Amino acid sequence: MKTVRRDALRPGDHIFSDRKSRLYFHHGIYVGDDMVIHLMGPSKTYARPPCKKCGFKPQTGIFKTCLDCFLEGHSLYRYEYDVSYLKLVFKRRGSCSTWDCKPANEVVETAHRLLQDKSFGTYNFFLNNCEDFAVYCKTGVAMSNQTAGLFGFNLVGAVGYAVTKGIYETVAN
Repeated sequence: MKTVRRDALRPGDHIFSDRKSRLYFHHGIYVGDDMVIHLMGPSKTYARPPCKKCGFKPQTGIFKTCLDCFLEGHSLYRYEYDVSYLKLVFKRRGSCSTWDCKPANEVVETAHRLLQDKSFGTYNFFLNNCEDFAVYCKTGVAMSNQTAGLFGFNLVGAVGYAVTKGIYETVAN
């Protein structure tokens, strides 16, 4: 994976950053002016004081923060869309999708609407996470390739993930 420079970001970009020695990634939507909208899960950094740049104090939910708060000192990457299935299989889980995406202005509008309405649901590391949020903003379908990859990148894995996610969404609603 290639890192991306901050000045190369465009509003509507799905960005992500490594966490826990690249064990998993944190995802969000870059909305311009050095700001990111992202879904956050439980964190051990809640005791941290508010950010001097954007005022964010870590907590669970959908938030608009500065890029520094999003990155937490880690590397910056851009998620790829409309990649071949073969590329998806051989790239790092959670870094690309075979799906097409919406125009950038619609992506930013969706992220802002979900932020305002707090309507994306309760965070769940496996079935309703930051990647689900960002992919939903880009495509209209919540999907986490990081999580789906745990089931395997094949037909059995895709079906296993879809069934598990469907059960979760039924129970959660």
